[in-house]
Amino acid sequence: MEDIVVAHLQNQTVSPQGLLGRDPLTLSAGDVRRFARELTQASGEPHVRIAFGGNVTFDPLPEYVLVHLACAGLVPVFHAIEFGQVTQTLLDPHSQLHCFKPDLIFLHWELEHGIAGHEQRRAFVDSVCATVATALASTDATILLSNFFDHGDDGAGLADWRGEPDPQELFAELNRNIAKQFRFEPRVQLVDIARLTAQFGRSRARDLRLYLLARIPWHESFMPLLADELTRHIKVALGRVRKCLVVDLDNTLWAGVLGEDGPRGVRVGKGDATSEAHYRLQQKLLVIKQRGILLAACSKNNPEDVAELFRIRTDMPLRAEDFVCMRIGWDSKDQGLQHIAAELNIGTDSLVFLDDNPAEIELIRRALPEVECVLLPQDSALSVSCLDRIHSLDRALITHEDWDKSAHYRQGSAREAARRQFVELPEYLRSLETTIELQPLSRDLVARAHQLFMKTNQFNATGRRYGLGELQRCVDDASRIAVMVHAKDRFGDLGWIAAAILSRSQEPCAHLDNLVISCRALGRGLEVALLNSLKLICFELYPLEYLTAEYRPSKKNSPVSEVFPRAGFVLITPGDADIRRYQLSRDRSLYAPCDWIRVRARNLRALQGTAYSPSQWEDGPLSFSSNLGLE
Repeated sequence: MEDIVVAHLQNQTVSPQGLLGRDPLTLSAGDVRRFARELTQASGEPHVRIAFGGNVTFDPLPEYVLVHLACAGLVPVFHAIEFGQVTQTLLDPHSQLHCFKPDLIFLHWELEHGIAGHEQRRAFVDSVCATVATALASTDATILLSNFFDHGDDGAGLADWRGEPDPQELFAELNRNIAKQFRFEPRVQLVDIARLTAQFGRSRARDLRLYLLARIPWHESFMPLLADELTRHIKVALGRVRKCLVVDLDNTLWAGVLGEDGPRGVRVGKGDATSEAHYRLQQKLLVIKQRGILLAACSKNNPEDVAELFRIRTDMPLRAEDFVCMRIGWDSKDQGLQHIAAELNIGTDSLVFLDDNPAEIELIRRALPEVECVLLPQDSALSVSCLDRIHSLDRALITHEDWDKSAHYRQGSAREAARRQFVELPEYLRSLETTIELQPLSRDLVARAHQLFMKTNQFNATGRRYGLGELQRCVDDASRIAVMVHAKDRFGDLGWIAAAILSRSQEPCAHLDNLVISCRALGRGLEVALLNSLKLICFELYPLEYLTAEYRPSKKNSPVSEVFPRAGFVLITPGDADIRRYQLSRDRSLYAPCDWIRVRARNLRALQGTAYSPSQWEDGPLSFSSNLGLE
């Protein structure tokens, strides 16, 4: 398989035939081949580099993945590792794979090929795990590892189940061992082939003739489903996810119209198929919320009626408090969605909108094309499977911040209510009693750091995104200074809300590669306290002579535009340049007043490693020994 490069086309879309936004599962095999040929002939910079490796022939799967990604607006380039040579290729630092520098590696092995007996298969799976460990150690790539599925051969026929273990039990054991091995490794994502083939039909997914002729393990009719699953994983790995699911109410959360049927007349619960379908939909929404997706509601209804329904319909899985925001009234829904985004301090491009009304869906698509719109099927029994198809709500790893996200945003509403009681902003900021704690990036925080760099748009100084592999290297790289920031105030714990990565050179200088702060923590001067702390790290802990930084303007990161000048940095490029470069010298570095935030440090001496010496860097409140003092 040759490398395939597909270009950006107009407006950074890959859609000469209108592919962007299309459902790739509706395309025929002929359509996929035709689109793949046309896309391959283009040229340009890819979004993602993907390698394939294992003991099978992957063609024509890359063509399907190419088209599926094009429908999602993504541009891939592919590389095939030689058949059966994954470990050898990984161990060779000069191999084509290492020159290719993949962002993701999809690994798939078939147990059937030349491997007989239970113990031999267990040993083979152990070797697969060792190969994955080698891939993690020798590349920065995220590994998409497929599990194994029983092809359903009769074996001992009706007596199969009497075996010890029987075939299904053995495959379950092998897959369980793989999952256990990599459960806490953020750079491994398990591609559940066993589940996919069970859904599709194991005998239908397999093409034994092609496997025997060319080691192609899957029937072409199975390729769209597998490509769809890989696309889910790829989009999540690239941070192409959304933050908030906004749902309609009437004939969406329940069957019926609240204004006509009343709170006890709408149907959701047990007793009939329609009511139970809506009950299951609400249960699914709770599961989605547990991934860290915010739930909001936007409906044309009387607010009092909706409040009464949630008060008396305790038989519903969803409660009013499960929603971080409700926009109930008679304004148009595009206005409602904009109000929700503004209240949550996120962009409208972070929203998914779910409605049963095709007219409302079309209105949003025209008024707010950046919102992902999902039309519920007319058959309410299909609603849950419809939610499963929303890839932008997927998460490969759920952090503590995800579990607590709804609570964080509810605390934000309480803060806003408190804000209205103050005339002067400084008084309000002091009333928050904010404390931030700085800590070196550690392996257990890599997943959260990855989320921050991949998902933060408003306060993102350079727009640079870091892969999990690169962040893991930052933990042990003496040339990098990587800091995570935790925040809390009198309303509660905000979690890990900021991250900064600096690079050190041979010169007595550090460069701020990127600085990000979560949108829910903006508006309280955290950037001032954080830059004060970075000055302390650079000019007191090491000490260095210069700190440089960049601001790369985008459509969304205007909150960063004046941060560096206000912190005393000097602009060293023209103000109208696409990239604004700044410099701060040790002798001109001053503390920027920020007395409403208490700053503490934990284990910051680890940033300096064996070269650490200053005694003032004990855990606890930060303090400078010179003119940069913090309380």
